[in-house]
Amino acid sequence: MGDEEEEDYMSDLFIKEDVRPGVPMVRRVREALQKEEKQKEANEKNRQKSVKEEEKERRDLVLSSALGNENKGFALLQKMGYKSGQALGKSGEGIVEPIPLNIKTGRSGLGHEEFKKRKAEEKLENYRQKLHMKKQANEQAADQFRIRFKNKQEERKMEGDLRKSQRACQQLDIQKMLRICLRTALETVLQIMTKAFLKKGVLDKE
Repeated sequence: MGDEEEEDYMSDLFIKEDVRPGVPMVRRVREALQKEEKQKEANEKNRQKSVKEEEKERRDLVLSSALGNENKGFALLQKMGYKSGQALGKSGEGIVEPIPLNIKTGRSGLGHEEFKKRKAEEKLENYRQKLHMKKQANEQAADQFRIRFKNKQEERKMEGDLRKSQRACQQLDIQKMLRICLRTALETVLQIMTKAFLKKGVLDKE
């Protein structure tokens, strides 16, 4: 009776129930999940298989079973001394397992796989070329950056040398002006002193 009663999810018992990972779930939730799994299994069993699936199952069953004496080719091999599990060839250097059977199930043409392979190779080659071109572009950009940086350094050096030369010329001009001014002042002083001496000599004669 107690198992058939519905659980009161508003009660304290439900709140106190341990819901940590690894702890069993609530009974009703567990039953719902089990019912869903059973329903999935029943649907899978009742599902009608397609023609391709049935063909694949029959083919796999036939390919997985070994050849018997009822097979004419196998019977002929046995008459020639072949034993099951033995390699082909006179010296036993041939293959042991049969050549695998590759059945084409798609609707594409016979050369479609080769076409896809060729397209993939072309795509890969184009991608490699793009990577190579990108690498070359990056290298050229790096070379151009180094050249611009070197030219800028040379320009800065030339500007520094030019400023030094301008300062040197200004200093030379100043020194030249000073010499000219000094020479002019000396000539002026000499002229004044000469005139003064001459005037004094004339006064002494009188």
